[in-house]
Amino acid sequence: MTDTPATGVPARTAPAERGRTVVADRAVRRIAERAAAEADLAGRRARVTHGSAAVRGRRTDVSVDVRLPYPAALGETGEQVRGRMAERVAELSGLTVRAATVRVQSLAPDRSPAPQPPPDADRPTGGRARRPWSARPLPAALVALVGAAASGALLYDVLSVHLADRRPASWRTGTVDWLATHGPGDTAVVAGGAVAAVLGAWLLCLALTPGLRGVLPMAPVPGHRRQRAVLDRTAAAELVRDTASAVPGVTHVRVRCGRRRVRLRAHLAFGDRAMTRAALRTAAGTALAGLGLARPLRPRVALRTEPHWRPPGTDPAPAAPTAPPPPAGGAGPDSGTDRAGTPEPEPGTRPPDATAPSGAPSGDETPDDPTTAKETDS
Repeated sequence: MTDTPATGVPARTAPAERGRTVVADRAVRRIAERAAAEADLAGRRARVTHGSAAVRGRRTDVSVDVRLPYPAALGETGEQVRGRMAERVAELSGLTVRAATVRVQSLAPDRSPAPQPPPDADRPTGGRARRPWSARPLPAALVALVGAAASGALLYDVLSVHLADRRPASWRTGTVDWLATHGPGDTAVVAGGAVAAVLGAWLLCLALTPGLRGVLPMAPVPGHRRQRAVLDRTAAAELVRDTASAVPGVTHVRVRCGRRRVRLRAHLAFGDRAMTRAALRTAAGTALAGLGLARPLRPRVALRTEPHWRPPGTDPAPAAPTAPPPPAGGAGPDSGTDRAGTPEPEPGTRPPDATAPSGAPSGDETPDDPTTAKETDS
């Protein structure tokens, strides 16, 4: 903090003015070496053998030793390397390059491959490429840890016996006594040998197989044979699934990607089955061809139809008409008959008596009895 001349109150220093930024010599040296190796010399590169850098405040001096490809004009080629190095060092480090020195140590024949034209779209991109080997750090670490622990315990016990005159550890003497009293025919010895054989076979399998079954090697790019790239199986399966889902009429797409083929299963809701199968095979093949794999995958398509699917040009059979159910209180108002099939009487009349004989007069007819007639006249 500093004191202001007027009030004498100490003033705080701004955060931007506190501390300083220091660029190490090693960082500047690496930038200079990489920049010198990146200089484009008519399609060829310079090889850096040694580099040095000295930073003083905001300035730096850089120097590199290079090996130029033969034939090359030393003055012009060295100037190109020096200009590229000074420009990149100033750009990336923020320092002022006070002196940039390039020393040509030797000339070497150019053995880099000749530039090749980019591959055409019609030319297959497949090529020979090996699967990357897995480092398998976990099994190696477990084996190393167990071996180190057993060896360390045995070494400590042996040194304590010979140097400190101590008695051997009970676990070591007990192990020796047990091995002396048990032969190869014992069950425990046979079981231990079987376990050791299985573990040894597993370790040999890990050592002789590449692993990394979840990735697929991609074809090398012409001119960059040392660069290797891999593609995850799940990414390839997702790409094929998205491409197949865009086919009209296809639903419920499932894709399983293997090392040599891709299995695609889908359901068809509408459309022609044969044409849809061909469209799915074509779409999957196009998507797989654009991945640039070293070994092209072969698609295998399985298409199933939905329960409501019908072939194109066929209409579903019309449903048979069904009679409406009778009302709960009896026959409908327009039926004219009851449930037994007997005609209903006209409004205002009495229904015939079911117990009366067929020849007897009904209740609506007037009898021929004279007594009844007289009573009616009176």
